[in-house]
Formats: sequence, structure tokens, C-alpha cells
Amino acid sequence: MSLRIIKILMLFMVGLFCLIGAVFNLTSMEADLALVSLVVIGDGATGVADWQKIETPWFVTLCWAVIPLSKALAGLLCLMSVGRMWSLRRSDSSSFQWAKHAGIVGCGVMLAMLFGVFILIAETWFQQWQTPLGAGILGAAQRYIVCIGVIVFFVYLSDDELAERGN
Repeated sequence: MSLRIIKILMLFMVGLFCLIGAVFNLTSMEADLALVSLVVIGDGATGVADWQKIETPWFVTLCWAVIPLSKALAGLLCLMSVGRMWSLRRSDSSSFQWAKHAGIVGCGVMLAMLFGVFILIAETWFQQWQTPLGAGILGAAQRYIVCIGVIVFFVYLSDDELAERGN
């Protein structure tokens, strides 16, 4: 199996992961809103000042909406790129590299959401690393960041760079 096919497959899996996650978030909106609400009020964490807490319902909903919208956008960009990559899998290196662009952006959107929402906001701002809820969601977010980061790095490498490393 060629490296191009593996890159297409890996980016397809990221796209699928993102879209499945978005659908899950949308279909479990009530439960997810309750979890986001717990996070943004600093539930169970020490050191979160009253001025840091978010309790306004519309703002909690806005905070929640970032998650499925980012996942949906990232998934669609990755799958759009998969289609382009598949159609250009037998073309020259620069054409195939161009076909990766939307998928690389999609992975970037997902990485930005995971890092921004879970690490920067939940873990750092709302100190959720101290709570059982935080331990579960932050560990998962870190796994996803690592996996998607490795995949996007692999996909980004051009055929020429991989050939040089192989020799």
C-alpha cells in the first residue's frame, strides 16, 4: 500500500472522528450543556474566583456550541481533502500536496478547539484538572491532540521529504 493511500486513510479517519463527535454532541446536547455548565462555573475546583465563573445560560450555550461546530467544520474540511487527495493520488507531488490543504486546515481547527476549549479554558482557566470530571475529559482531549497532531504531521510531509528520509 502506498504512503499516499495511507495518508488518505488517516485523514479520512480524522474526518470521520470529527463528524461522529459533532453528531454525538448535537444528539446529546442537554447532557453536554450540563457538563459544560459544571466546567464554566468551576464546579469542584479550588482557586476559581467568582468573576471567572460563567453562569449566564446563553453564554454557556455559546461555549458548548463551539465544540460541535468546530468538530463539524474540521470533519468536513478533512473529508473534502480526502476526496481531492483520492482524485489526485496518481498525480505529481505538488498537486497531491495541494490536495492536502483543506485537511491540514481541518486538523488545525480540531487541534485549536481541543487545545483552546479543553486545555486553555477548562484545565487552566476553570482549574478542572482538580476534578474527576476534568480528569476524564482532559485525558481524552490530550489523547486526541496527540493523535491528530501526529496524523497531520505525517499527512503534511511531501512525498519528496519522505523519500529523502527513507534513503
